[in-house]
Amino acid sequence: MHTARATFFCGIVLFLVFTFTYAHDHSGEWQKIEVPSTAMTVADENGGYRDIKPGCAFSYLPDEVAAGLPNQPFHFYYHEGKQKDKTLIYFNSGGACWNGATCLASLVAGDRPVYNPAIDHPENIPGEVGGILKRKQKDNPVRDWNMVFIPYCTGDAHIGSKDAVYIDPLGLINGGNPLIVQHRGFDNFMAVREWIKHNTRRKKIKHVLIAGSSAGAYGALLNFARLRNLYSEKTQVTLLVDAGVGVFTQPFVDLVFNQADGGAWDASNNLATWVPGLDQAGSYDSMTLYPQIMTGLAGFFPKSRIGQYTAAWDGVQLLFLNVMQQTNAGSVNPLEWNNILPQTWLEWHARMRHTLGVTARKKNVGFYLGAGMDHAALIDVFRPNYFYEERSAQNPYLTDWVKRLFDDDKKWSNILPQTWLEWHARMRHTLGVTAREKNVGFYLGTDTDHAALIDVFRPNHFYEERSAQGVYLTDWVKRLLDDDKKLRSLSCSGNCGAPF
Repeated sequence: MHTARATFFCGIVLFLVFTFTYAHDHSGEWQKIEVPSTAMTVADENGGYRDIKPGCAFSYLPDEVAAGLPNQPFHFYYHEGKQKDKTLIYFNSGGACWNGATCLASLVAGDRPVYNPAIDHPENIPGEVGGILKRKQKDNPVRDWNMVFIPYCTGDAHIGSKDAVYIDPLGLINGGNPLIVQHRGFDNFMAVREWIKHNTRRKKIKHVLIAGSSAGAYGALLNFARLRNLYSEKTQVTLLVDAGVGVFTQPFVDLVFNQADGGAWDASNNLATWVPGLDQAGSYDSMTLYPQIMTGLAGFFPKSRIGQYTAAWDGVQLLFLNVMQQTNAGSVNPLEWNNILPQTWLEWHARMRHTLGVTARKKNVGFYLGAGMDHAALIDVFRPNYFYEERSAQNPYLTDWVKRLFDDDKKWSNILPQTWLEWHARMRHTLGVTAREKNVGFYLGTDTDHAALIDVFRPNHFYEERSAQGVYLTDWVKRLLDDDKKLRSLSCSGNCGAPF
């Protein structure tokens, strides 16, 4: 082991020394860099100083009272690449939580916790996360770069600086007694930033790609300004936001960004307020927050390109919109949160498309809209080899699109599964227009099957079809023939079995 020391001056004579420890990287593997679980003072971007307390959600708990909750201290990872003048800084995924139900009850109830508080979980280890972090993958455009991997264990999208007290409404965690959850993701980021500042050759770096997936997408977005300013004006710094398009509810935005005391995570006190769009804490609207921040960054850093990736029906992003809506309505049982209504699917998709369209009006902002329901293309957590196999939008591989993004290639452009979406939009429009006539109706079924009246493409399609509101197609046709007054247009729900 060896120790790196950094000194930060406060005022004229007062200074604080804190220590990082990490193993030498003799084998070309990742260095695991431990961060002490103590309060420390670091220099902030505005010339002032900030007190931080790095750690994970339950790092403060002693072993004897942790009762199974993960209480390891925070650490991060570094790999020095062959191309020493290029660096990837990656913010990891891992959900989010903001109340007793999401932060505590979800850890033991439901199919999967809505956030990951365990820093030693495989999903927080770069070798397990894979994707863009694979250094031996030949078609990885950043395989030979330096890499900084920031794990995520705080439930706050890497922007929290608050110890919050919650009670599990189901009484399953800590017997229903109050328990502290450390939302210290921003503090962890600032510790990593300080290490980068004092332990890397920043002045010799030519390219930096700041990226993140899911919750890490918001970490990369909201902390971009503080990282960008570590490097010289000559350094090309690019932002890649994966699987985080900012479709939130207003109560969630109010809780996180619009509270006078900093909100659930103290996020509003951690925003880079010198950047337009990041200076509106207290008045953010859920419909415009993400486009406002994205376009503000793009305008403030016009030489930096910003790329966005999402799948057209991303099931995890949609799930979080549903969790927000359910908890807003009073639900505290995670078992109820997987029940997603059709209007939630459609709302998320419509708002996502609107957001991509608005943000891409900036010349240095673009998007790749992929097909399907998969989540987080830059990593292997939800779909193995997603980053390398993705080519669902007009055929270009996502890896090639990302390379053009940071190479400042003029061929870089917005990409989406155009033909599928064009056909679907025009079909829905046609059905809507024709059904304005009183004697015209439609039955819109789910999936991709063809010709329901015959068995040529799907046996017994006519007799088994009931995907539109549970009504059998045979019964609907009988009402059509019988001139039944109950005949009405029927439509499938959700994503209607979309292949993307």
